[in-house]
Amino acid sequence: MVRSLDLAGVSAVLGVCEADVVLLGAAALQGEVVTQQAGDCVLITGCYGFSFRASFTLPEDMSLVAYIHDTAPQSWCHGVGLEPGSVVTVLPEGDSEVLLVAGCRWTLMLLPAATLRAEFAALSPDNPEPSAHRLRMFIASHAGEARSLGDGYDTLRARLESGEPAGELVAPLLRRHLAATLGATAEERPVSSRGRRAHYVTVRRVEDFMRANLRRDIYIQELCNAAGASERALRYAFDDLVGIPPNRYLSLLRLCAAYRSLMEADASRRSVKSVALSCGMWDLSRFAEHYRHTFGELPRATLVRSQQGELAGH
Repeated sequence: MVRSLDLAGVSAVLGVCEADVVLLGAAALQGEVVTQQAGDCVLITGCYGFSFRASFTLPEDMSLVAYIHDTAPQSWCHGVGLEPGSVVTVLPEGDSEVLLVAGCRWTLMLLPAATLRAEFAALSPDNPEPSAHRLRMFIASHAGEARSLGDGYDTLRARLESGEPAGELVAPLLRRHLAATLGATAEERPVSSRGRRAHYVTVRRVEDFMRANLRRDIYIQELCNAAGASERALRYAFDDLVGIPPNRYLSLLRLCAAYRSLMEADASRRSVKSVALSCGMWDLSRFAEHYRHTFGELPRATLVRSQQGELAGH
């Protein structure tokens, strides 16, 4: 199935949980996501033409394995840079956070956590319980098990894009994924510099403060206080991690929060004005202009569309 792209569709791409998505610029939501159900697994491959930051928490009975076919250096997972060949394993152990730049191409398998645990136990009988530390991200090399893994994900991606059934690829590919991850060398496991880790902590603290105070005006000194950093250090951290200044990120965070609220609102009980004010946007004409520039439609159109979708579901 090829999914249409809007912010709600991007947020729900995993199918089992909502991702909190913040666009990192005004850009047409263009790209392609192809999904296929294979028993109790969901196979997904995609490529977006826009950059975004997303965080999500898997249900405790689900896990995720992923492969990055192509990306630019600005992409990251928990602040650790992603490269072509990045191999990622996500367990249901708290929040996961990524930033993917425009043109990033990825393939993932969403599968029951019990399936991953059983395969892991078969590969590691002496220490059968998987952990985020043992399964942390690595960059596949061009030799041996890792090269075979990359070829396997390329085959899965091609199968999904052609619409051919791919269920028989799941079990052997999961086995190769875990074996290559366990066998990865220290040189293949990327690490962030101390400065990059500090920037990641700064951005997370500031975003938490923004979300907690979204309804009111927020000033740069408040963000500095929340981060425990100077204004210069704050701007440098945002430039490094998200590529835009903190005030621009706040504006996009407000707009994306408004979009989600409008998509979830009851049009008979909620107005565009009330949503805008709840997200700290007091100038309604300016809000409408920025919203249309970012999402390609006016806020009222989103509200009406959400109501039409709700009625169609009954």
